[in-house]
Amino acid sequence: MMATTLCKDESDFKYRRILENHNNCTQYNKMYCYQFVHAVMLVILFLLFILIVLYALVAIPRLQGNIHTKQREISARPVSSVNGDPSKVLSCYYNFPSEDGDHELMPSDIHPYLCTHINVAFARVVNKQISLEHHEYTRLQEVVKLKHSNPELKVLLSVGGAGNDNGFSEMVINHASRKTFIKSIKNLLRNYSLDGIDLDWEFPALHGMQSGARERQHFSQLLREIRMEFIREKRDYVLTIAAAAPQIIVDVSYDIDQLNQYVDFVNVMTYDYHYYTKYTPFTGLNSPLYPRASEQLYLATLNINYTVHMYLSKGLDPSKIVVGIPTYGHSFTLVNKNNHGVGSPASGFGSLGALGFVSYPQVCTFIANFSSDTTVQQDSEAKVSYLYNYKEWVSFETPQSVTEKAQFIKQNNLRGGMIYSLNADDFEGICEHGDGHSSKFTLSLSVRNTLMRFNIQK
Repeated sequence: MMATTLCKDESDFKYRRILENHNNCTQYNKMYCYQFVHAVMLVILFLLFILIVLYALVAIPRLQGNIHTKQREISARPVSSVNGDPSKVLSCYYNFPSEDGDHELMPSDIHPYLCTHINVAFARVVNKQISLEHHEYTRLQEVVKLKHSNPELKVLLSVGGAGNDNGFSEMVINHASRKTFIKSIKNLLRNYSLDGIDLDWEFPALHGMQSGARERQHFSQLLREIRMEFIREKRDYVLTIAAAAPQIIVDVSYDIDQLNQYVDFVNVMTYDYHYYTKYTPFTGLNSPLYPRASEQLYLATLNINYTVHMYLSKGLDPSKIVVGIPTYGHSFTLVNKNNHGVGSPASGFGSLGALGFVSYPQVCTFIANFSSDTTVQQDSEAKVSYLYNYKEWVSFETPQSVTEKAQFIKQNNLRGGMIYSLNADDFEGICEHGDGHSSKFTLSLSVRNTLMRFNIQK
């Protein structure tokens, strides 16, 4: 039994020696393997570092150069040589007519050389995509057909409009949502032979889902992503926005430096400075060119001259500024028919127009029908007209007032004018003027013939 035990102890001893030698060898091999792997990883990391440095030195500057070159092209892009002055645009909004289109402006009635750009309005944002009614697609195609007569005409689809902002807030909230929206833009531009997109969000960061600064940032990101997608596809599409006029909105809604980089131009909505609300129960001028001497503080900012120079002071390039010119007016009901100046107390909208919105032909017809009792005044300070008749009071544009606005655009070397809208202009030619003649689109033509190098008639 002892011999057996000794033999067993010897065997155990030999086994332990063999096992220790094996473990030592294994540990040595492991250490060698770890060192080898570590060395290989260092070599790989070094090679990656070299590749990154080479990419930074060669590829990124080339890509940035392409982007910066494209951005310079956006700023310097001539708009039209046939339409007149290549440095000026006349951007006209055309609202979709109703489905039956009875007594409404049809695309075929628009002179193909009247505008450099036609913004067909308005599409909506639904489920993060552009949405149109069936009959609106048909009208859109009819507007595009105007390019057969004027190949240099640019036709854009305008998305949004007053009261259609909720879809924007939901859409810009993250990259995936914006990507879905941009895909729908590309499909529409391609399928309907459009020249670009106009975004009329009223207004970013003002009453959206996110905090103000964050929503403004997301809107800027949207503009950048749209522009980068246009560049990536090597398509010379136009990107514009409609922007607010009051400074209290501008300060909240827009990153001016981003507008300079990514949009072709900004349609500034320099109208609706004054209209009746329960908070502003007094008469006022819809689109004054300059302030009146009696206006102080905030009221003195509600005019085109202030808005334009405010944007310029914030750094918006003059080549980006397109001044909005309305073809409609606003009506009021006076509290006292004998108190009929600008700023007089008002009790509500006027009887003329719908909710105070009065087209130019409605103004002409009213003056013609009630000429003996109607007084028309041209405000010498604001450079715009108004009329009153008993308790009816209307602020409106004339060929003279819109011509002065067009001259202001030229004097300040701005990009051009924007008409809102062709639908509210005299598209049937019912307004007679001092010479006894009438013409179609009187207000729009007055702006166009002042801005451009040659006139057109219709």
